[in-house]
Amino acid sequence: MASGALGVDGVEVDGCNNVNASDSDSETSDLGHGDSGLSVGDHEDYPAMVWDKEHAGERGISSLDAALSLTTAIVGAGVMALPQLPSKAGLWPCIICMILGAWITYECGSAFHKANYAWNKTHQGSRQLKTFEDFGEVAAGGGGAILVRTSVLAWFVGVCAGFLILMAQQLQRISGLDWNYRIFVLILIPILWFACMLRDLTALSKLVPIGVLGAIGSCFLIMLKAFQDVEVWHHWPKEEVEQLHSKWPRDGFMALGSCLATFFGAFGVMGNIPVVASEMRHPEKFPRALRMSLALVTFLYAGVTTIGYWGYGNFIQSNILNSMGQSPANFTQVSMPYDQWTGRTTVIIPEMTACCVLVNLLLSYPLCMMSVFVSIQSLESAQETMAPGTCGNYLMRTGFVALTVGIALALEDFPLVFGLFASVNMPIQSVFVPILFGTRIRKQIGAKLPGPCRRIVHAFMMVVALFCLVVGTTNAVKGIVEHFSG
Repeated sequence: MASGALGVDGVEVDGCNNVNASDSDSETSDLGHGDSGLSVGDHEDYPAMVWDKEHAGERGISSLDAALSLTTAIVGAGVMALPQLPSKAGLWPCIICMILGAWITYECGSAFHKANYAWNKTHQGSRQLKTFEDFGEVAAGGGGAILVRTSVLAWFVGVCAGFLILMAQQLQRISGLDWNYRIFVLILIPILWFACMLRDLTALSKLVPIGVLGAIGSCFLIMLKAFQDVEVWHHWPKEEVEQLHSKWPRDGFMALGSCLATFFGAFGVMGNIPVVASEMRHPEKFPRALRMSLALVTFLYAGVTTIGYWGYGNFIQSNILNSMGQSPANFTQVSMPYDQWTGRTTVIIPEMTACCVLVNLLLSYPLCMMSVFVSIQSLESAQETMAPGTCGNYLMRTGFVALTVGIALALEDFPLVFGLFASVNMPIQSVFVPILFGTRIRKQIGAKLPGPCRRIVHAFMMVVALFCLVVGTTNAVKGIVEHFSG
């Protein structure tokens, strides 16, 4: 999640499992939310989540500490969408997209950091950039802030809807009840609604490490079970085995857009950069921390994607736990619905994985939604009518929870939902904003601009992002239409 990590008005929340906030003093930014009454990180309702003052002190954190913090922010429920990608986009293109996604994230993250770091070196106090929206406003005024805010809100709503889909599916498996998926969505509503109405998230935030362990644990359990399940098909006739895996896209290049967008979403970390870098002992060494983090995450994603897909091939289900729990008895059953398979049945590992995912998401959902709430209630037009504790604030929160519920009830395919929102939002957040806005900020303060070679590289990245935005969104919408048309 993953997942993507994006910040709104002092709160940094990744798309999967983590919330980060600056532990600055109560001085608020003049860049769009100076009168909101919200502090940047140390407000009692929105506690700092990266490194508190007791740990950071005046020394700051090391590059290794920063790398671990970034890794925590990146890895999350997004991994549940990765093993299914090669069944449509092909194994080799997925590996290429994964490497390309990690490289673009690093390059754009470095560009983002250079502009952010250069600005903060020449500005003090309330004029420093503390959030992703600050970055957008300094670069392009109110329009830039609106672009960043809108993209962030849409991303978090989509991600939380995906979380709800996954939670209902995991609860369905753990309970063992043969109820409709939507019943489990309805069961989760009061729990999640109550968690989102909490004024103080300190208790939940302290449990974030448990959620992170759940996300990483689910990765290793998926790889373990997929490796074991190779035994299901390895003795089948050679001509049948050759049809189980696709090295190249089966349905044309359109699937590559959604594939690349999903990896963009899984690597998303842009909004965490100002927070983590500001806590470092030597902020100029942030690129090294980002490089270490992305190398570790890429290694993990490579295992989940390749081993997860290799174990189940093109008969992998949209909810991989279904593949982990029930196997086809022969090649003929591969084309049948998984609940009609009569092969080996497994209970323990799929249920352990379901528990890991459920624990992670029960913590992640309210923390991610808090970023949406803070962004809305900090708007100048909402500071009175939607101030924390007011009826308007509770109605606003309820409305956003209801929106995620509506998406989850309408569409129960997590990879499809994750891919759609990643296609629409990640090219903007992970490529266009860091490169274009970062260049404008560096021009404003007279900082050194990228050289000719790097500008060519950035142009290539924006072409890739545009492909992801257009082709990925088109393919995702097509998938949704096919889903509803049966």
